[in-house]
Amino acid sequence: MSRILNLIWNEFVYGGHLLSLGAVSIVYTAAVLLGIRITWDFMVIVYLGSYAPYIYNRYRELNKDFFTNVERTRHLEKYVKNIPAMIALSVIIMMGIFLYFNKIPALLFALLLFLISFSYSILFKGLSKKIIGFKNFYISLGWALLVVLLAIYYTFPMSWSILLISLFVYLRLYVNTNFFDIKDIESDKKEQLLTLPIVLGQEKLKMILNLINVLTSTPIIIGVFSRFLPFYSLTILFTIPYAFYYLNKTKMGNNRFLYYVIVDGEYILWPIFILSSKILL
Repeated sequence: MSRILNLIWNEFVYGGHLLSLGAVSIVYTAAVLLGIRITWDFMVIVYLGSYAPYIYNRYRELNKDFFTNVERTRHLEKYVKNIPAMIALSVIIMMGIFLYFNKIPALLFALLLFLISFSYSILFKGLSKKIIGFKNFYISLGWALLVVLLAIYYTFPMSWSILLISLFVYLRLYVNTNFFDIKDIESDKKEQLLTLPIVLGQEKLKMILNLINVLTSTPIIIGVFSRFLPFYSLTILFTIPYAFYYLNKTKMGNNRFLYYVIVDGEYILWPIFILSSKILL
């Protein structure tokens, strides 16, 4: 029984499901703040749209990951031959939902996001060897655009509220992904990638990320006091002390639970904060 539970847990964490649920949590939170009644079809699209690029990236870099993440590599090796079929099935289901509900404009934008997601591993990773911090800018932008996809899917007008929530998502992801790169310093050095942990060092990076962590409050505060966002939006700022917790861990080594559960699990807390405050207020 313990082996089965351990297998399920490893798949949930290392198979990209926690991260995909995080993407769903982000769009769900954005929908609540915007007053959009989100439906199961869009949440499935976001889940699969996050899962497919993640598992593809892991599939491409499985041999490299063996030296930096043995546990994840060994887990994925159990079904590595099935990964291309899993990606194809995810894309087919996602496309089918778009077509069934006749969401053509959203489908076109989702294809753009898919190109952004898949292109990093195939085309743009080389730019991370020339442009400092390019990887984190690129990844954070892709996640922020999920809010735009939400608006297009539900024909919600583009507005300041969309921009402010997207900016908040971007800044949260920028803090998260840069911190995540700390565990990959050695492997990224071998690949000659110019990530911020390599260029700045851990201590300087920690100071900068703490500052950006505080600045992530700015879009939400502006949105609330300009009445673009509801008052209870402020409770999402509880993510800031949560991030202070993992940013200021004294030992920032290769702690699997810290990175894959605590850091990636931040997004799961977003709807909890928002829905709790909405009910109370």
